[in-house]
Amino acid sequence: MHYVSKINLAGAVTPHGYQQHSVGFARVSYVDHTNGSVHMGTGICSLDTAGTIQPHVHSFEESFYLLEGQVILQLNDEAVMLNAGNYGLIPTGTRHGWRCVSDQPARWLENQSPQPRPSSYGRDTFFVGGEVPMSAPPLDAVSTHTHLLGYFDESMLPQPGEKSQMEGFNPTTGVAIKMFVDRSFGAVHQSLFLIQYMPGAKIAPHDHTFEESYYILSGEVEATCDGNVYRLTAGSVVWTSVGCIHSFENKGTEPVRWLETQSPLPPAKEVFRFEHEWAKYTTD
Repeated sequence: MHYVSKINLAGAVTPHGYQQHSVGFARVSYVDHTNGSVHMGTGICSLDTAGTIQPHVHSFEESFYLLEGQVILQLNDEAVMLNAGNYGLIPTGTRHGWRCVSDQPARWLENQSPQPRPSSYGRDTFFVGGEVPMSAPPLDAVSTHTHLLGYFDESMLPQPGEKSQMEGFNPTTGVAIKMFVDRSFGAVHQSLFLIQYMPGAKIAPHDHTFEESYYILSGEVEATCDGNVYRLTAGSVVWTSVGCIHSFENKGTEPVRWLETQSPLPPAKEVFRFEHEWAKYTTD
């Protein structure tokens, strides 16, 4: 099972329960129970200039990657200034809140796991009072939560010949993976990373014991999911279920990049089940 769509930021809405506890906050979901997912809730959040989300806690784990703008993120009793390229992990039950401090709206991708409950079923987000401060030091001046936050730029992409950053994945020609959130980062339920395919790069058909979501940032890639072929460009989103056989190939002339999430957290080995590795046993 899989789901393919295109992000429509104009369709973003303030999530249920946040209306009285936020200003200028909206979210567009592209993976949740309505798509068939049972493990993740993934979407793009936006926060208007001077917008805020009051401090709250979740009974699920959350990871994020800041796409645009500048925000102050409060984690428990410490606040930090974040910019585009910052990412992080918000452990289950951690008090946190957001404030946009740039002259343009802030946007970030977030993945929540275990999957948040539908509002009709039960609560898993609880506002705890207080306000996010108007100012905060940059990440490199903060000590308490540096193990939960990080920063990505171009120089951090693995180079050809380097060891893979993903557990259970052997380096493949033209494919670079930069891990952000995983087991080594302290995650319990999920992973978040950036992947780049150079022209001609491909990964053969395979499936997993976990769900995946893909948010295309740039370039164009051909995706095959359950035998269906799609041409994906910036803003395209894909979700693949447990057991969905899928593959990707960059048939263009430019690199393609996307942000990928996985829930539950992949095992330390046997992460991929490649179809070609079992073809030798086919007798009919």
